[in-house]
Amino acid sequence: MLKPNFALFLTRHRFNLRDVLPTVSNGLTLHDFEIAKHFPPNQIFNWHGGDGQLAELGRAFAVAQYMAENGVGETEGFTFYTSLLSDEAWEFALRFSPYSKVDNALNNLERVHAAMRESCIGLNTAMAGMAAAMELHDRDTSAYVREQSKATSNLLTFSALYASYIEVCYRIRDYCGLKESQAYRRAIGRLIGEESGEHDFAKGLRNFILHYHLVEPSVTISWGDERTVKLLLNSNALLYGGFDWTTNARLYIQKQKDLDVIATTNVVLRNVNRIVRFHRKMADKKLRDSKRAFDTYRHERSRYKHLSKSVTDMGAIFKRPTTILSRTVDENLIEQALNSTLSEDDVRTVLATLADRFRNLSDDAKAAISLEVEELLKKNPRYPNGGAFLNGRKWT
Repeated sequence: MLKPNFALFLTRHRFNLRDVLPTVSNGLTLHDFEIAKHFPPNQIFNWHGGDGQLAELGRAFAVAQYMAENGVGETEGFTFYTSLLSDEAWEFALRFSPYSKVDNALNNLERVHAAMRESCIGLNTAMAGMAAAMELHDRDTSAYVREQSKATSNLLTFSALYASYIEVCYRIRDYCGLKESQAYRRAIGRLIGEESGEHDFAKGLRNFILHYHLVEPSVTISWGDERTVKLLLNSNALLYGGFDWTTNARLYIQKQKDLDVIATTNVVLRNVNRIVRFHRKMADKKLRDSKRAFDTYRHERSRYKHLSKSVTDMGAIFKRPTTILSRTVDENLIEQALNSTLSEDDVRTVLATLADRFRNLSDDAKAAISLEVEELLKKNPRYPNGGAFLNGRKWT
């Protein structure tokens, strides 16, 4: 009979038991799941004349339950099952780890920040294009209009990304159990400081554009001691467009006749970068045990992939065999070690240690790596070390 907690796992994640538990003739038995629950090192699902994918599904479910409970015991058994899962089955199981959704959210937050940075770069590029088109004094304004359209598009993208950034931050906050936390709000407030007006403006701009009207930035060029170019939005158009701005956003817009788009987005982007780092540190601290279990799972999978690469030479299939060293150590690291001023003995030690960094290679594989390193050392030119001098002075 199935363990109650395993049945609860299946129903909690909305799996129909009749879909998961086929008959003996079609695949897995109840006894197989009982074995899987305990992760014995020398057992595997026995299926009788059924579809091999059913056995794969069963193994994935067993690992998924283990991960869902943040299991870190039964190390050898988990290692055994990890080696049996395909990449698809592994990803399926890994997403049941409680920290998996947090890790995805943190990665999404960094992607959103990177996309916001690209939008800022696009705004700067469009501003330069608009300025160049303006200085041509040409009757044909198509170049200016084209660059202005790019600036408008990047501004809209930036505001939409800011809304996504807010949503992901809320999700991470909830995952960490801080939905009602005043300390969380104070921490974010300290990171933003007196620049809350810029953030409220960026947050409200998307709704202003979507529900009221599109705002197109213009460019101004001023000549003083040096040439200055600014990308601006008309403050009156923002204030009297009918949109209900927050108090901070309205005060920020009222401070200036024309709102400097580049200065505003740069401030927001700088603060978002700090807040992204804050959320990662917060999640690591609040969900320490879940993160440790999640990192353990990924580390074990990395060990398996590393070992798999050492024994499987995909290049040989296409008659382009590769060395074990090149399959287990990044080629850039190999090149750096060979071209460094390390002695040959140190190079041997470094490359051998990197190749067997998970301590799971066989003696034959390690012997082959040693021979490969020797071949590389024979072919590698050695450069003389003439000491170290800085500005003509010997550096010791």
